[in-house]
Formats: sequence, C-alpha cells, structure tokens
Amino acid sequence: MAAPALSARRRRLFLDALRDSANVSASARHAGIARRDVYRLRAKDTAFRDEWDHALEEALDALEGELRRRAVHGVEKPVFYAGKPCGKIISYSDQLGMFLLRSRRPHIFGSESSLGPDPAEGDRLETRNRLQSLLDRLAQSCGTDDADEGRNGDDQPLAADSL
Repeated sequence: MAAPALSARRRRLFLDALRDSANVSASARHAGIARRDVYRLRAKDTAFRDEWDHALEEALDALEGELRRRAVHGVEKPVFYAGKPCGKIISYSDQLGMFLLRSRRPHIFGSESSLGPDPAEGDRLETRNRLQSLLDRLAQSCGTDDADEGRNGDDQPLAADSL
C-alpha cells in the first residue's frame, strides 16, 4: 500500500505535537491523521523519518532537562496540618538524579546488571577459593577435624569478604 500524502500543515502539526509529547498516537490525532498512515509515511519518506527522529530527540531532551531540574532544584510541595495547608517544602529527588547519571554515565553509575559481567569476578572467585583452601589446610594442621576455623556455623565455607 502506498504511503499517504500529507499536507505541509498536517505534517507540521504532527511533528510539533510529537516534539511536545513524544507520543505518536496523540500527535497523529492532533494532526487529524491515522496513526497507521504516519507510520507508512515514515517507512517510505526518509526526510519525514529524519524530521520525526529529530522531533523525538527534542522531546526527550526536554524531558531530560525537566528531570534534571526536579533533581537539582526540587519541586515545591504543600504541607498540610489538620487537613489544611500550612506551608510548603521543596522536595528533591536523588532517584531522578541517579537515573540521569546512570543513563549518561553507565560506566561509572550503572548497575552491575546494566554493565554486563564483571571481568574481575573470575579473579575474585579464584582468590576466594584459594583463601578457603588455605583456611581449610590451616585448620587441619591445627588439629580440627572439619576445619571449623574456616567454616561458619552452618558448615559452609566462609566468604572471603567476611574475613
């Protein structure tokens, strides 16, 4: 099926709404276009696709700016006492700030799962195993039968990080 023709006015309405909302369905409705038609046009028209992508990037930049503002400058919230407003506080969001740092600097602030496997994990595991082996041998040389000094109360090897 051929991509629908889109008047310059409808195209501008769609892209402006997309820039403001980052929502394709709402932007298509705003411009009076069927959602499937804008997707068909996007697939066929590289210039339209580039404008669409640019509008989405602007929308996401604006959202990122707002999140940063809330994290750094806070949001004013009313305080109530006995059901009546009695003042205001400014609430800051460490969580928003951390979210932005993780998205922009995952190599520093990313969670372990987002960073992939830790290349040093194998080295740490090998070191733990060697330490456990040394503790077991040391306990045996001290005359204990089950190497209690190298085990916790559940007869499990002590973790190297608990030493």
